[in-house]
Formats: sequence, structure tokens, C-alpha cells
Amino acid sequence: MKTLKELSAIIKEYKEYQTLEAQLKEQMEELKAEAIEIMGAEAIDEYNCDEGKVTYREVLSKRFASTEFKKVHADLYAAFTKQTSSMRFTCN
Repeated sequence: MKTLKELSAIIKEYKEYQTLEAQLKEQMEELKAEAIEIMGAEAIDEYNCDEGKVTYREVLSKRFASTEFKKVHADLYAAFTKQTSSMRFTCN
């Protein structure tokens, strides 16, 4: 069974990975922005190469405006909502 001392070491390593993840996400966002800039300059919304396929185009979707619905129809909103339970892990 693991001890609290081991838990501290696990949390330290976890936080190191969180930092690496943030750095990688930043680098990925920079590369994504560069790709989008090139695609815009070339006036293309799709590109195929040996590394794969990339697309950048508008996507339309519809979403239910639950906040507004709740304001206008609070009784219906309450009747059709249910409480759920889940476990959440955070490490700050």
C-alpha cells in the first residue's frame, strides 16, 4: 500500500507533467496558427500531405440555450433536470 510520502512524490511528478502539457499545448497552438495563416494565404481549406490531412473551415451547429430556457421556463427546466454525481480529481 502506498504511503502519504509516496503520494507527495506522485503529486510532484504529476505537476511536472502538467507543466510539460501546458508547454506542449502552447507549442501546438503556435504551429496551428502558422498552418492556418498559410492556408489562408493560399486560399485553401484542406491540405493533404504524407503526414496527413488538415482542414480549416467553418462548421455550423445548433446548441440548446439552456440558460435562457431556464429564465423563461423555470418550471419546465426544473421538471426535466436531474442531479448526477461524479468524482473529480484536481491538482493545483
